[in-house]
Amino acid sequence: MSSIANIIWFIFGGLILGVSWYIIGAIFYITIIGIPIGRACFEFGKLSMLPFGREIIRETELRGSENVSGIKKLFHLIVNILWFPIGIIFTLVYFALGVLSFITIIGIPVGIVYVRMGQFLLFPIGARVVTKKQAYASAAANEMRKRY
Repeated sequence: MSSIANIIWFIFGGLILGVSWYIIGAIFYITIIGIPIGRACFEFGKLSMLPFGREIIRETELRGSENVSGIKKLFHLIVNILWFPIGIIFTLVYFALGVLSFITIIGIPVGIVYVRMGQFLLFPIGARVVTKKQAYASAAANEMRKRY
């Protein structure tokens, strides 16, 4: 089901949306300071192109909290705080698109995607887009680490 939805999404705007986020990410990569934001734009471009069957997961959840240095966590926090004014605007736009999609019954899956995208854009630094299998495997591994 997610393959068909991804193909439809890709044809009807996912390609343009993803490529535009890749271009924005490339512009941020030109400056050294903008590299973390550029990487987040690339992750969002990946989500924008093929959103169905993907999950957004924090790097600390993906790699384990003990495997991410404290300096990196602090850096992600600072950059996310700097991004917040821009992120709140993007988030509100994507939430509004989600609400408009929810109005029609056929648009509910698209609305869910827009809401997930809005959540990503609020604090994108340190977030990764992975398949559902990778997210479940990471959650299981983290749970096993907690038990031992």
